[in-house]
Amino acid sequence: MKKFKLCSMILSAALACGSVFALPASFNSKLSAAEKTKLEKGQVLIRNLKSVKDFCITGGHAKISEAQELIKSIKPAYLAEVVQVIPYAGNEKLPEKISGLIMNVSSYAGIPYWSEKWQKYFDLYTSAEIKSSTYSGGVQTVKADLVMEPFGLINTTITSQKSSEWYYYVSTNDNTLKYSGFTIVKPGKMKSVIAVVRDGDKWILYGIGGVNAPDVFFLHDRVETSFMNRIKTFCSFFFSKL
Repeated sequence: MKKFKLCSMILSAALACGSVFALPASFNSKLSAAEKTKLEKGQVLIRNLKSVKDFCITGGHAKISEAQELIKSIKPAYLAEVVQVIPYAGNEKLPEKISGLIMNVSSYAGIPYWSEKWQKYFDLYTSAEIKSSTYSGGVQTVKADLVMEPFGLINTTITSQKSSEWYYYVSTNDNTLKYSGFTIVKPGKMKSVIAVVRDGDKWILYGIGGVNAPDVFFLHDRVETSFMNRIKTFCSFFFSKL
């Protein structure tokens, strides 16, 4: 009996040191062991992707599939995922909560962004001004002017939808973006999508950022740093508040 109790204690300790929970079955083999461990611990995982073929979730969730198809449609040269898994218990009203946070568009100004080039923090957006807001058919649509250096003014359309089981957000540029006189992004070719879906006793928080921009040697690093790091910062910022 003593040996049985000792074995039980050892097993319990081992489990306590291991995963917080098992990942939903929709996660695929694209995740490394280290990435799986990070998600199992409830941490935010950021993945730089070479291709849409590297998405870490396959099927099972309509809104995540919708997000992936939308990003695929712009044929991104730059691509990233931001993922987190958290318990449903204690977060039952997560769609309502994240909607309240992320649709406070004026709060985008002041989100801290770490510049790898300058090794210090800057504002992700220097200003964020709502131009109009409408609601129709369960979809909130916001037109906003966001200013992001070094690309200047970004005329942006933001849509937001929610139910008790999911949340879905899309941000799209409406104007041409330039850098040093070069056209970098045409209208509609930079998108950030966030899909939050319930999976049994868990929530999956899934963000994708994609940019269809020239992948040329003298612009690659600047575009990747300026756009993709900012998209990753944006998703991580709001995920960390939940």
